[in-house]
Amino acid sequence: MALFFITGVSGSGKSELSLALRARGYQAYDTDDDGLARWQNIASGYIHPKSSVKADQRTAEFLAEHRWMVPRQTIEDIARQAGDKPAFICGVAHNIEELRDLFDAVFALVIDEPTLRSRLAVRTNNDWGKQPHELAQSLADQCEANETYGKLGYVSIDARQPPDEIVEIILKTVIGVDGKCMVV
Repeated sequence: MALFFITGVSGSGKSELSLALRARGYQAYDTDDDGLARWQNIASGYIHPKSSVKADQRTAEFLAEHRWMVPRQTIEDIARQAGDKPAFICGVAHNIEELRDLFDAVFALVIDEPTLRSRLAVRTNNDWGKQPHELAQSLADQCEANETYGKLGYVSIDARQPPDEIVEIILKTVIGVDGKCMVV
């Protein structure tokens, strides 16, 4: 099994990478678009059904009480389906460290604040970051994430590059000359 997680703050290009990997024939999932992640209440454990939480419901209070979680069983199922072929999960999971043992490597897409602001303002495939408190959350996450990725052993990649170039970097890191996955 060769399973890789590609993460980064909102607007760093995770969804684009998922599409680019799929276009090259790789098994790739997007935690948002493919419904892998759900909002989970921290106190009660209640998991909201996919897409049941609309933008106007994602208040600052809601965000303080919930986390964007991917169930361990979901990742285990993807790993099993992939067999010996590489599989990529692209997205955010607030519980990634609880899932870390399932991945051969984690790649972190790193961007600067101006790029983050610009991408969140113009993107049309996701409404996250359009509300002032969500933008503030993303900016705070970006600042913290860039410092944390290295400490956690993630492979950082400058996400200001075009998606195809980032995919090349990732594939050169994980796919050996003979086409078999290497452990990073």
